[in-house]
Amino acid sequence: MTVLTPELELLGPDATTRTTVVRPGMCGPGSLFVGQVGDWTWDTVSALCDTNVYTARDADGMPTYLAFHYIHLRGGADLHVRGMTFGDVLRVDSRSFASGSESVLTLHEIRRGDRPGRVVDPDEFYAHPDPACLYAQNFNRWVVRGPSGGNGDLRSASPPGFRHAHLPVLPARHSPRRAYAELRALGAEPDPPDPLDRLALDYPVDPSRDLNGVGLLYFASYFSIVDWASLRLWRHRGGTDAGFLRRIVLDQRMSYLGNADVGAVLRVRVSRRPGGDVTGADETVRVVLADRDTGRPLAVALAQTRTEATT
Repeated sequence: MTVLTPELELLGPDATTRTTVVRPGMCGPGSLFVGQVGDWTWDTVSALCDTNVYTARDADGMPTYLAFHYIHLRGGADLHVRGMTFGDVLRVDSRSFASGSESVLTLHEIRRGDRPGRVVDPDEFYAHPDPACLYAQNFNRWVVRGPSGGNGDLRSASPPGFRHAHLPVLPARHSPRRAYAELRALGAEPDPPDPLDRLALDYPVDPSRDLNGVGLLYFASYFSIVDWASLRLWRHRGGTDAGFLRRIVLDQRMSYLGNADVGAVLRVRVSRRPGGDVTGADETVRVVLADRDTGRPLAVALAQTRTEATT
């Protein structure tokens, strides 16, 4: 069953496009727009894979969720996660790629203006040639709760009928699994020695804000927690809140390692170093999330920003 939202159009068996307007609930703090990218991913996979992602169940009838596993957003000074406001018109071109029966990769190219839709070319996508384009890749895996019923006991389980064999296969050089592993490995690297460049913080999971409608720690909440920690390191270094908002996040990526239950306290390690490997970035911030009591890792995030030497 092909599932289409009203503004979504098919460009072929593996590609969609849409024109949408930026609304108040999808711009501002980075987590709001990232949440919208997640919704676009679910819409695209639903439309292309004959599976209603929103109501999917596994072979045993248990709800199964297309959870984020790795996400990467690359923008520029002309268009970035914080660079949109009410009423902006966006064209979102999306394409999904096969990654086995339990996962799927979706690429989104986001540009301003009501323009013709186009099928995303992966080689062009990974070259990031257009400074007026926001490139977002979202690698998702099907998960279901295990016997305990808790968020720390998730296992792989795709829904019957999830159609994926018709999707193209991404060239190995662009493998999201490799990018995921490289980012995860960064989480084990030591923090910088200068105490001005690092902080360790505790973050209690907030049931009034951090959970989604099925009780999981919402994937956009991970980005909100990363922003929360990054702001505190910024202040720790003497920066102002106004200066923090003036930063341009050129490149942001996150590897998901686990979920957390209500009542959990996260240990958040945030650190920074000058420079970056993205043109225009003058600071790189790393954030590592883990369960404080068990040490179980939850996520590793890396953001490269242009601060313009402002505080």
